[in-house]
Amino acid sequence: MHPTAPAAVRGPVPLALPAVYHDDTVVRAFAMAIGEALAPAEELLDGLDALLDPWRAPPAFLDWLVRITGARVEPGWTADQRRKAIDLAPRLAAHRGTPYGLRLEAKEIHGWDLDIGDPGGVRTTDDPPAPAGRMLTVTLTAGAGEDQRALERRLTRLVRAHCPAHLPFSVTVISHS
Repeated sequence: MHPTAPAAVRGPVPLALPAVYHDDTVVRAFAMAIGEALAPAEELLDGLDALLDPWRAPPAFLDWLVRITGARVEPGWTADQRRKAIDLAPRLAAHRGTPYGLRLEAKEIHGWDLDIGDPGGVRTTDDPPAPAGRMLTVTLTAGAGEDQRALERRLTRLVRAHCPAHLPFSVTVISHS
């Protein structure tokens, strides 16, 4: 066989050997056997990026990707929503607990534009103290014909996932007439 033949024509590639073993048929046969044994592992490693990419991974791998990325998913989500959640997981982890993170997940996963009344902010010693009883308020305008109660439950779960534990919140779904 010609040494520059394509890999598909050559078959398994033996382990590279020092020149001193080039004429030793036993060592060459052993190297060929080891090359054949390692070929499936090399193929698996070559395809590993496809298993780790949420957009190319087979559906059977999505649950595993959810676990290793810490993506927030809910029962009943479509495969596309789950893939988006996996893809967003690193950015959401960096912005968890912020209005940006809440808006990002709402827009990317649900297609919602939220109105957020954020009581947070940076205060200096010259500023008046924060008012007692401050609360995060989140408002969603529902489209015509959408189930407001179902939207309110989904929005509550989303806000609960993003809102800091010490901060109370309220959600409101307004019907768009």
